[in-house]
Amino acid sequence: MTTFSLCRDSCDFPALFNELEELLERAVVRNPYFSPEWIECWWKRVQPKSKPLVILSRSESGRLEGFWPFIERPGVLWSKGLWPMIYDEANYFIPIATEWGVNALIEGLEAQLKEFHFFWIPLMNNFFWEKYFAKVIFKKDFFHLARVPRKTSIIESGEGSFDDFWEMKLGTKTRKSLRYDRKSLHEKGKLEVELATEEKDVQSLLPGSCLVEVNSWKSEEVTGLYSIRGKRAFFFDLLPKLAKKGRVRLTMIRVDEEPIAWELDLLDQNFLGIHNLSFAQDWKKYSPGKQLMEINLRRAWEEKRKVDFLPGNLDYKEKIATHVEPVRELHLFKKSFRGFLARRLIIWNLKVRKKILMRVKPTKASESLRKALEAKG
Repeated sequence: MTTFSLCRDSCDFPALFNELEELLERAVVRNPYFSPEWIECWWKRVQPKSKPLVILSRSESGRLEGFWPFIERPGVLWSKGLWPMIYDEANYFIPIATEWGVNALIEGLEAQLKEFHFFWIPLMNNFFWEKYFAKVIFKKDFFHLARVPRKTSIIESGEGSFDDFWEMKLGTKTRKSLRYDRKSLHEKGKLEVELATEEKDVQSLLPGSCLVEVNSWKSEEVTGLYSIRGKRAFFFDLLPKLAKKGRVRLTMIRVDEEPIAWELDLLDQNFLGIHNLSFAQDWKKYSPGKQLMEINLRRAWEEKRKVDFLPGNLDYKEKIATHVEPVRELHLFKKSFRGFLARRLIIWNLKVRKKILMRVKPTKASESLRKALEAKG
């Protein structure tokens, strides 16, 4: 039997992270964004007065069986709620837990509505939602708002070769065009594909990643990895720490030592999540992003890793995926006047944001966001 408890003091994080490392060896519900390195580096950036609330589940012997980190946030009319940690960086917000620890975590989250007026979980994968969460939480009498704002594209390696898979997913013309781009890129100069998984190698690639990001279309649309102030320092701190634990892989294409594309992949047990893929716009006609993606997908296929393109609404990801899954969002509110009002205000805000996006000039980023806001509950 497992029971939940709370950690509300960041001074307890170091000891808790040691337990979390051991939990990661046994967990069946997994989230690479809630590893100790992500929590540690992200917590450095939050405001000094921020208050953590980590829901834990433990066995009768005291062994950690579940970990779900949140942070207190203010709401309307002097209400307060819970948002997940790393809410501005992560692509999933499910917990880390064993089969025995999940229900106690959900029970612990539900119990927080005695103190808090709402909580928000932006992105939950379909596995966690269907197997553990929805069937428990919707039996309760709460105000809620559930949506499917995004989807994620998955590639799972089969029995055949990667070449067979790639030939099936890409038409003859597309493959021929990609081969031509590869040949043309070789003719532009000395071409190198660098791979980094060790701490020092990851550090050596980071300056080059900045050059790619600055010259990427993502920089113009302020959607790049380093576009927002403070993000570069965060990732320069985080990625080498992840490398120490074998939780990250960076790859880069250079032509005559000039970096023109790079990819950041998160690694977990038999899993690879494509957190970022960027290329320099001046090299667009040579398809360096597609070339690098093909290299990394081939490697992941041979390693028998499940590849997750991570939540987004981009057509090219769906085209090469073996399947597409919904990604859930949930707001849960205390059954009170404040909870009712908070729900109404969120619905109103979603409608306003959608109207604003419909009026602006379409971009890749705004189009993806518009699709998210059109999502039905």
